[in-house]
Amino acid sequence: MCGIAGVWRKRDPIGSGDLADVACMMQALAHRGPDDHDSWNNARLALGHRRLAIIDPSPAAREPMLTASGDGVLCYNGEVYNYRALRKELEAEGLTFRSVSDTEVVLQALHRWGPEKAVPLFDGMFAFAYFDARDNALWLARDRLGIKPMSVAETEGRLLFASEDKAILACADFPRRVDTRELTLRLAWQSRDSSYSVFEGIERLPPAGLWKIGDDGIEKHRYWHVLDVLKTERIAGDRVSDAEHMATLQTLLQQSVELHCIADTSLAAACS
Repeated sequence: MCGIAGVWRKRDPIGSGDLADVACMMQALAHRGPDDHDSWNNARLALGHRRLAIIDPSPAAREPMLTASGDGVLCYNGEVYNYRALRKELEAEGLTFRSVSDTEVVLQALHRWGPEKAVPLFDGMFAFAYFDARDNALWLARDRLGIKPMSVAETEGRLLFASEDKAILACADFPRRVDTRELTLRLAWQSRDSSYSVFEGIERLPPAGLWKIGDDGIEKHRYWHVLDVLKTERIAGDRVSDAEHMATLQTLLQQSVELHCIADTSLAAACS
């Protein structure tokens, strides 16, 4: 896992207080990325990243990562398992790469195809902040099932986002108050939609969430829903034998494990 953090200014320019807040958020996320850390900012946006290097641990893959032109910036946590196939498509369109990381593939895909086209193509677990200077837009996205976290807080004049609630709570002047209503609901139901935080003022980017933040505010989209892809008609008229289903399931599981084992570091298995 890696850690991402950022501050978006709605009107006023990024100031020293914003940069200090990003530094505090990065410190709060230090446990998520022991291998490297870096930050980037322009007039409206400040980004910080804590890196756990899995694919391409070289400095060429450090983040926040910029396009060669400098008008696209990515701060990313997770792994896109089909990045090699996507890279081939991008190379066929004439793009070149400086690293062998999935991070750069995600960045190039977002910058080349646009987030609304690129994100549904990503097969993996991820949460990221992508800034496109060409239209001065910040995009926040999360994987389909919400495996990788993203917390968001909108305050007077700012939008804060990070991999964990406690990073936002580390910001100066952010109220540290428990949401008693949310806490009560969790205790009563013994479970709760992960889109909600137990701290006031913090929400979670929902699974399959794709938000565009710009001068006109926040546009909230959902790029995937299980009911849209569930083939109910095929299931209802299914005449395939149990043995065939078992063979298909075994093949799918094997393919999934193989994709999850792509790494430039040592692998380990945990049984529970």
